Amino acid sequence: MTTKQFIFIFLIIISLTSFCQTKAYFPNLTKVSIDTNYNVYFAYDKKFTRFINKPCYTLEKDDTLFCEKDSFPTEWTIVAKFKNQYLKDSLTIIYSEGLSADPGYVVTNKTGDIIGRFSCLEFYINGFGIIYTSGHVNNMYDRRRKFQIKSDTILEIVQPFNYVGLKGKTLKEITLYKEKVGNEIIAQLPKDYEIEILLADATLEDFDIDKYFLVKTDFGLIGWLRLNEQEDNYGAILKELYYAGD
Repeated sequence: MTTKQFIFIFLIIISLTSFCQTKAYFPNLTKVSIDTNYNVYFAYDKKFTRFINKPCYTLEKDDTLFCEKDSFPTEWTIVAKFKNQYLKDSLTIIYSEGLSADPGYVVTNKTGDIIGRFSCLEFYINGFGIIYTSGHVNNMYDRRRKFQIKSDTILEIVQPFNYVGLKGKTLKEITLYKEKVGNEIIAQLPKDYEIEILLADATLEDFDIDKYFLVKTDFGLIGWLRLNEQEDNYGAILKELYYAGD
């Protein structure tokens, strides 16, 4: 084997290795694939979570794989049972691909009541009952969120902004403002102008359709983009920014 051939093969191996690796946000958790059709993952702490990943049936309530009848719209999978030192009873984590390609998880208590719903592609839960989710599902972009389990309640830890991080060219003329409300203009940008959407206002309304985004122009100016939810939430501003869901 010549030196050139060796270097060529080595570069291919490095490229394939980099391609196959996924970023380990929480290296102490075990991450597994739940649904290959939608690239759905679940990550958990083995000390506090019993991984099951079996179909959920409507059986007697004392059965391990019990699910309340009509609680979920499609086929369900019991992913895991979770219990830590702060919980009296274990919680059940259930996955469904949804009615129309909108996968997500629900968490139920011992009596089968739903205490949390999560539209996401990745679901992480650590031993302290902190949940992290991500995915472009029933929202405008890949939204990362954080939750805390407290007894029979799951509370979101609300961020001041949500990170977006999308780059692309405008599909029409847009205006950037100094504030979310008011008439003071920072920039008026033409169609096919390169922008980066940095952040979204974390105050969400119905159906998780964001209206206000902080945008950086190609020159480096920053201003608020205001979306018209009736016209702009399906890729009218930037093809990468659209509402994925019903």
